[in-house]
Amino acid sequence: MNKKINRTNFLLLTASCLLFMFTACQKDDNLFEKPAPGEQAGEISLLFNIAGEPETRSAVDGTGNTQHVQYVQLYIFQGTGDNATCIASENIGWAEHFGNIPPTNNAQMKYKVKYNNFIIGNPYTFLAVGLDDQSGTTYGLPAAIMASGTPTTLGNANATLTSGASWTAISKSELFAGYSIITPTMYGLNNGRIDMYRRVAGITGWFTHVPTTVGLKTVSSIRVSLYTQQNKSVPLIKRQQKPLFQDYITSPATANTDSKVLFTIPAPGNTGTTVSQGVYVLPTPTPPAADSYNYTILIEVVATDGSTVSSKRVKLTQGDILDSSTGQGTGVIDQESDYRFPIIANHFYSIGTATSPIDLGGNI
Repeated sequence: MNKKINRTNFLLLTASCLLFMFTACQKDDNLFEKPAPGEQAGEISLLFNIAGEPETRSAVDGTGNTQHVQYVQLYIFQGTGDNATCIASENIGWAEHFGNIPPTNNAQMKYKVKYNNFIIGNPYTFLAVGLDDQSGTTYGLPAAIMASGTPTTLGNANATLTSGASWTAISKSELFAGYSIITPTMYGLNNGRIDMYRRVAGITGWFTHVPTTVGLKTVSSIRVSLYTQQNKSVPLIKRQQKPLFQDYITSPATANTDSKVLFTIPAPGNTGTTVSQGVYVLPTPTPPAADSYNYTILIEVVATDGSTVSSKRVKLTQGDILDSSTGQGTGVIDQESDYRFPIIANHFYSIGTATSPIDLGGNI
C-alpha cells in the first residue's frame, strides 16, 4: 500500500516539475524576443579610420600618406536623405586618445557614442569630420553644423569658407570626412565603422631652370593657376564622381579672378636652383570642351611688370584615370582631354617631382 502511495506521489511531483519547467522556459523565451521597431535601442560603438594615403596619384607620384588631423567631430543625423536633420554633435577626443600626439599616418580609434536616444528600426547617418590646425578656423567647424536651434540638414552639411576669411586659407587647410548609415536592431551594443578621407585635393609643383630674364624682361615669379576661380565650398558627404563628376559645389571664392591663382613662387635668381610649392584646393569640375578653356592647370613665368612671358599647360600622363577623352558619359569626345580634367578630392596632382622637376627652359 505504501509503495502505491509513494509511486503516486512521485508521479504527481514529476508532473509538477515538468509543468514548472515548461512555464519557466516560456518566460525565458520572452527574454530573447526580437526587438520591435519603435522601441529604444541600445548604445552604438563606432570605429573611426583615417586613411592618410590618397585615393590616387595623378600625373606622377605625390607626397605620401601623411595626414595632419588633430580633431574629429561626430554629427548624427536622423534619417538618410538631404532633409535628415542633425540631432547630436560630439567631440570624439581624437587627440586625447593618442596622448595629445595625433598620428600622421593611417590611424584608428574606437568610440562609444554619447547620444543614446536611438530608436530600433530607424536609420541614422553618422558623419565624421577631421580637422587639422587650420581647417577649423577656415571653415568654421565644428560649430557650422548645428544640432540645436535650426538644425543643419544633411543636404546642407558642407564645409564653406567662413565669412571674412581669405580664400588663401583654403590652400593651408586639410579636411577629412566620412559617413556611415546605421539602423539600430538590438537592445545591446550596435557597432559601426566610419572611414574618413580627404575632402580636398593636393597640388604640388617642382620647377628648375627658372629663367632670370626673357628677352628684355626680368622674371619675378612662377605662377600656377586654375582655369577658373577656386570654389569655397565642398560637400562633406561624397557625391557621384563617375561617369559624371558631381562631387563639387560651384561657389567662386572671390568676386574677381584672383582666386584662380593656386600659388606663386618667387624666381630663385639662379637657373640651376629647383623650387617647389604645394597647396590644398577644393574639388573643381572639368573645364568645358572649348578653346577658351584648353587647360585645367596653367604654369606661367611672370615678369616684374606683371606680364606673362611664357606658359605651359599641365598635361596628364597617358592612360591617367582622370583622362576624360571618352566624355565621362556626355558622349562628347575631347581631343584635348589630357589638359582638361577635374580636380577630385583625395587626389594628389604632382607637377613634376623632386627628382624630375619641370624644366622651364632657362634664360631666353
